[in-house]
Formats: sequence, C-alpha cells, structure tokens
Amino acid sequence: MKKRVLVSFIEAGQGHLMTAQAICEQLENNYKDEIEVIRLPYKSSGVKELIDFENFCIGEVFKANKHKSRLFSQMILMHIIGQKNTLKLSYNVKFKKFKEKVVEVYKSYEPDLILTTYYGDLHCALCGKEKGKLDSIITAYNPDHNTHGWWDNRVEMFFCNNDMAVKEAIEKSKMPKENVYKVNFMSRESLKDITESKEYYREKHGIPKDKFAVILADGAYGMASMEKFTDELLKTDYPITLIPVCGKNEKLYEKYINLKNIKSNITLLPQKFIPYISELYKASDLFVTKAGPNAITDCVFMHTPIMTNFYTGPIEKASNKLFTEVYKTGTYCPNEKDARLMIEKYIQNPELLVPYIENTKQFDVNINGAKEVADLIAKRLGVNK
Repeated sequence: MKKRVLVSFIEAGQGHLMTAQAICEQLENNYKDEIEVIRLPYKSSGVKELIDFENFCIGEVFKANKHKSRLFSQMILMHIIGQKNTLKLSYNVKFKKFKEKVVEVYKSYEPDLILTTYYGDLHCALCGKEKGKLDSIITAYNPDHNTHGWWDNRVEMFFCNNDMAVKEAIEKSKMPKENVYKVNFMSRESLKDITESKEYYREKHGIPKDKFAVILADGAYGMASMEKFTDELLKTDYPITLIPVCGKNEKLYEKYINLKNIKSNITLLPQKFIPYISELYKASDLFVTKAGPNAITDCVFMHTPIMTNFYTGPIEKASNKLFTEVYKTGTYCPNEKDARLMIEKYIQNPELLVPYIENTKQFDVNINGAKEVADLIAKRLGVNK
C-alpha cells in the first residue's frame, strides 16, 4: 500500500504555493509507485474555515506591502508578549474555528505524513497530534530565509534553505538539531525547460534585442514600490525596455497598457499575472523587485541579477540581506531616482553587472532542494527506491 503524503497549499504570498508545488512534483516524479501525494488547496477546498483563513492571509500580505512598518510592529509585539504565547493566543482565540477544522480535514485523508509551507497550519497540525486527533508525521518547509518565532518547535522535520535559517531554528526557536535539515533552494520542474538563450526569449516575447531590458515586479499583488520605480524609469532618455509585471493588480496593469506619450527611446511591455515569468527573467538584464524570497530565487536561477527596492518585515529583510550582501547577486536601492541613475550607468557600462551575473551561477536548477526534501520524506516513511 502506498504511503500517503498530504501537502497543504495556502496563499500567504506566492512563495508558499510555489515551494509546495515543487515538492509535490518531486514526490510524484520520483516516488509515484510508493507515495500517493494529496494536494490540499485551501482556496478550492470547499471548506469555509479554510477559505476564510486564506483570504485573511492574502489581506495581510496586501496590508504589509502597503505599510512597511506593519510586520515590524507585529514582530516587536510578538517579542514583548512572547513568541510562543502570541502563536497560541492567536490560534486558540482568533483562529480557533480554523484550527479545529483544519485538523478535522487533515484527519479525513488519513495521511502518513503532513507537509506544510506555512507556520499557521503547522501549529494547528501539531496541536492536533498532541491531542491524539492526528497520527501523522508533521513536517514543514520554510520558504523564508530566516526562522521567526511563530514556527512551532515541535515539528518533526523542518527544512530550511540556508545556514542563517537553520541557525535560528535551532538557537532561537529551540528546535531539536536532529529535526532541522538544510536543503538547497527550490526550483520548479518547469525551470529546467528554460534552456534557450536570452536572445531566443526576447524574440519569443517581443522584447527588443538592442535595448537594456528591466523587468519589475512586486510579487502577485503589485502593491509595494514597483509603480513608482516604473514611473521614474519612464523618465529616462536612454534606450530601455520596461516590463512591469502587475500580477493580480488589474488597476496598475490598465494604467500601463493604456499609457500615452511614451518616449520613443522606451519600449513598455506591461504584464498581468503570468505563468512564464521566468522566461522574462531570462530575457532581461536586470530584475527590480521587493525582497520576496520566491521571485528572487527564480530570477537568480535564470542568472539575471537583481535590484531590491523594498522589504516588509524581518522575513523579507533577511531575504534582502542574503541575496545582496551574502550571495552578492545584486544591489539594494530603495530610492527610485537613485535606481534610475544606477540603471543608466548599467546601460552605459554593462560590464558593471558582470560580477552579479557571475554570482548568480551559485544557483543551479539541477541542484534542487525540492528533490532533497522528497528524498528525506521518503526515507522517513521507510520508502526504498
């Protein structure tokens, strides 16, 4: 009989969904005869409590991107009251119905192992197991680049993608060392198919071959600094292609698709929420973005350097530090005018980007953390290839 692995899909930023998908793909590709993968997308589950909770998480992401101080304030309050205390208080009071329902739904699938990429449902599952309502191995992949205090330290397998997050998991969250695993950064299987040249993808997507191309994004919701950076770059007199990816922000997309009187030196190619964004990363010379873990990782897998312009809370602050200071795959520039002047220097002297491009080569789609997670899960379940 196949072992059953339940993977929860909750949208609290796209990184949680993308990494869950990557792990599912590896389990199915490599262990299809031994493991049954059960995807549980909250949004289409038909369960009111799960849908309401996901909508709450999406709303919080919107608010955090509009107000940079919001998450910092929450984290300060968390430390004052106590990290574990705020976690327990939130899920025993505000999210009590969700907590009860998610345990009930998990139990109905009778999984041998549960994997989540979000700290909230991880806590719920662990409480359910502690009360004898679940008899599953409870695991989590942390898509962020640090480990904050809301990750429940009772987790049986905790996967991180860098040394800083591992250290915090053990020293700050007090997870048993033997339960914490460092794996490589994750890439979805589709990224392996992006093997053609920059010129190929420029031709495919109608991007001029003779202009410096900048892709800009703010994650799925386009709510941070992308608009003001795009507007500033529209002032340049240098030849440039601007690709603002507006995601689910229809209002912003309509603004750019209907923009008049664009300078003749500028090609403007606004995009909605698109499945082929990594092809645009590959086609571009620079990615200007907030410090969202997933988007940055996908971009450096394409060996395109980054410029971060915004981060919300300690989680994205850690991502910003990791990719601009530790891995040195780009720069941090929170001011739009300074960014325009820097990009104009890149246009005049493309060799300035070469060190960043070289540093992106630390990231290889063929060395995939998702496969490592799948292998470790299979081993824990006693599955032999």
